[in-house]
Amino acid sequence: MPTCARSANACCPYGASTGSAPCRPWPNACPPGRPIAGSRTPLSSNTLAGKANCQWEGPQCPMTAAWASSSRRPLPRSRNVNAPTDFDLAHEPWADCLFTDGVVRPVGFQQAILDAHRIVDLALPYPAAYGALYRLLAAMACRITGLNRRQGADNAEGWHRRRNRQFGTPFDPERTREYFAQRHDRFGLYHPVRPFLQDPRIAADCKDTSGINKLVIGGASGSARPWFAGKHGDHSQQPLPSAEAALQLAMWAYYGSGGTVTTRSHGGVTTQTGCQAAPARGTVGYHPLGTTLHTTLLAHLTPPGTSDVDARPDEAIWERDQHPDPTQPAPDPSGPVSLLAGRMRHAILLTPSPDAQWATDCTITWGARNPPKTTGGEKTEYVEAHPDPYLSYRRSPKTQRPGAAVEADGGRHLFRDLDVLLSDPDNRSDTKRNAPTRPLVLAACDKLPDHVLDTLRLRVVGAQQDRAQNRDSQWWTTTTPPLLAHSAQHDPDTAELVEDAVKEADTAAWRLDLALAAAFNDRPKDKTDTANRKARTAVHYWPRADAAFWHLYNTSQLASAQTRMRHAALDAFDHLTTVLTRSPSSTRRVAQARALLPLPRKEPTP
Repeated sequence: MPTCARSANACCPYGASTGSAPCRPWPNACPPGRPIAGSRTPLSSNTLAGKANCQWEGPQCPMTAAWASSSRRPLPRSRNVNAPTDFDLAHEPWADCLFTDGVVRPVGFQQAILDAHRIVDLALPYPAAYGALYRLLAAMACRITGLNRRQGADNAEGWHRRRNRQFGTPFDPERTREYFAQRHDRFGLYHPVRPFLQDPRIAADCKDTSGINKLVIGGASGSARPWFAGKHGDHSQQPLPSAEAALQLAMWAYYGSGGTVTTRSHGGVTTQTGCQAAPARGTVGYHPLGTTLHTTLLAHLTPPGTSDVDARPDEAIWERDQHPDPTQPAPDPSGPVSLLAGRMRHAILLTPSPDAQWATDCTITWGARNPPKTTGGEKTEYVEAHPDPYLSYRRSPKTQRPGAAVEADGGRHLFRDLDVLLSDPDNRSDTKRNAPTRPLVLAACDKLPDHVLDTLRLRVVGAQQDRAQNRDSQWWTTTTPPLLAHSAQHDPDTAELVEDAVKEADTAAWRLDLALAAAFNDRPKDKTDTANRKARTAVHYWPRADAAFWHLYNTSQLASAQTRMRHAALDAFDHLTTVLTRSPSSTRRVAQARALLPLPRKEPTP
């Protein structure tokens, strides 16, 4: 009888014994609970199967030296249904949080909800992880508080009153524990039947795996840049700790790429193309940030609309009893919970180590098909029927409804969009083509109590990505000072000053571009040189304008925005044209171009 290829002290994950006792007679024995191919009856631990039927025969035996020396993964993709170990995301401490005592501690989902009033904020290593976990926790909080639905004849105002009453007390401990107890088998990262945010059917649907590097957002896989990869390179497949794998899984659910994935065969469809991008990929998310995680999650909630009275249940992906048909388009959200945590476009399956403390492999493939394209007829404009509450969308000029989400631009400073974030959409006159819309969550924040609104900040999560390919350019997150109390609904004077300051910054940038074009003698045919010059202009002007704006905002001097923005433009012009002042002719051209910039007004003497 062959012995386990692992060390004598290691536990054979498919054997009945540990220590020096040998494993079962691989490769002729199937693991317990694994049926012979074509049979629905699980084999006992001592049943021998012929090589033609056993799924573990030959070099695929995970415990033989032949497997260990092969180029395949160190563990099988299929799982033992009777495996005693799992990584329970509801109770295992895996997500770091900053508590009010100043200490960072890892928590599970249940403790994050129970102790939300003692937690300042999440303390995560990746910007995209904030966007993913805010949505997941908000969906759970929405269900636990009952704010996912209206009560009786509640209108929107009634829902806001119910939400505002929640700020005085922590989340109900009894309802929180009941929520996770009723779904105790839905939060296992490696659960054999219902793994969290995963589809176990792809173990049979996919012949190949994607490799653990594919799971690492920004890792060396596909067209991703290698300097984002860290220790994960195409030449090596390093296992991920389960806590890290859970973060990467959550980020894939919201920021994963579309296009070509691992081939999957399901329901007569076999393909590796046509995978849809995740719903928040390539976007900028605006997340309300309170003084505690309790306030943050309540501020993340938006009222269910009148159309949310739907025959379909409003469920998160882990709350569903059945996995959706991947050969069909993804089902539309039927309420706020499914909107936040029910729109996954990928099917993912992780492979655990025997002790469930590591993810050693993963498979990522398509989880929904694109809707069929209509042929003939007039071309229709895209309209987002179920907008994400944390995103801004380009407004359709015909219907004035949200179209495509505003794409993230790492070079665009946040203050340039504050006029939209603080505006009153009902009275906003800017309805030009592609004008951005105000995120729905900010409209819901206008109804918050004053003591909450006065301290509410924004955490901005940006992901500059190619929506169709596995190419990530830039990630960032930034936090604003408390500013939502200065929205047009509550402080119209300050909101108007902010809008004027943004316009002054844009005007100064436009005049600076004209002046630099004259100074550098731009020609229409020199498109490459002109583009490079514009890029240098943006690098030198907008950081100056950004610093000037926040100084004015923090010191309540926004009325002086025109002067400060003109100063910023002149400083950028002088810096960029230094290289041209080496000859009399170019110096004269620079002086003439500088005259195109309006001089700042003198500040009044106090």
